[in-house]
Amino acid sequence: MAQTLAAKSAVFCDRDLFFHDGAKLHRIRLSRQFQALLFVVLMALVGWSAYATARMVVPTAGAEFAQLEQATELRARQIEQRQQILAAIIAGEHVDAAVLAASSDLADLPEGLEQRFAHAELVQAAQAELAAASVDARYQNAASELKRLGLSPARFTGVGGPLESARGDPTFKQLFTSWKKLDNLQNGAIAVPSDKPVKNAAFTSGYGVRSDPFAGRAAMHAGIDLAGASGTAIYATADGIISEAAWNSGGYGNLVKIDHGRGIETRYGHLSGILVKAGQRVQRGQLIGRMGSTGRSTGSHLHYEVRIEGRAVNPIPFMKSTDYLLAMQRNAGSEAMDAVALGGPPSGAKR
Repeated sequence: MAQTLAAKSAVFCDRDLFFHDGAKLHRIRLSRQFQALLFVVLMALVGWSAYATARMVVPTAGAEFAQLEQATELRARQIEQRQQILAAIIAGEHVDAAVLAASSDLADLPEGLEQRFAHAELVQAAQAELAAASVDARYQNAASELKRLGLSPARFTGVGGPLESARGDPTFKQLFTSWKKLDNLQNGAIAVPSDKPVKNAAFTSGYGVRSDPFAGRAAMHAGIDLAGASGTAIYATADGIISEAAWNSGGYGNLVKIDHGRGIETRYGHLSGILVKAGQRVQRGQLIGRMGSTGRSTGSHLHYEVRIEGRAVNPIPFMKSTDYLLAMQRNAGSEAMDAVALGGPPSGAKR
């Protein structure tokens, strides 16, 4: 290659170099072939330096590219997770509070990549506003139902949850706030005694002033009486903790009290058998006793009460089954009420 360059290039020609060492003059002849050889060697050194430099630079560039790709994939996954959360909320499904809170804060992207996701995030912000409106409407419906029962929604909307985690997108922060308020209300509603204490029974006495079957005069009846065969299953009407499960000398006979929290209590009197004990946690629909006629009773029936902050209220509005409620209303208006299955503690008796 050096000979070819020397022969064809006008750059390379024979040259004489002169230098004086202090004593005499010297001459060195540089032939065109030698100059071409030096040029080839120099180019080889330059090429090798460039290659070595590239080998050092390329891994760094590759690592930066990998970081960009990783950040992009993370943002895409977060947007996809947001979409799943929005779909679940709109569908009325349960969403984990921590997951929802985290969805409001997206990972940072390197400068210049934000625009890639701008449209998708704009669409999701609009969906989040719709979801928040849907959650607010569900809260209002639930709150109205509680008010109908004489219960303040504030009783069930305690503070809590990872609200401080909900940072980032303000639209998603608002969605989290609305959802958490509804979730607290729904969780608190577990304490509302809205199930049936007896699956099938005859309504024999309502809540309020009535003619006392023992005293023969008007007296306050703090609950309702549901008649049935002795041994009929009695069920808890809401989640709670058994506060009393024993004989009561105030007229209830064998009595079970359930503390449902938030100032709500239910009582089940005249039982022939008690199947729970004080301190035990029970769930809505759990078997807690058997119907009987113990205490101040004229026949086998359940005396059932709902109390709020110690004050007895009408249990009927709390019954969630329309058919059951209508049946009790029909029986309450009938003159053929079963006078055999009446009872309950006298007005002013030991509670």
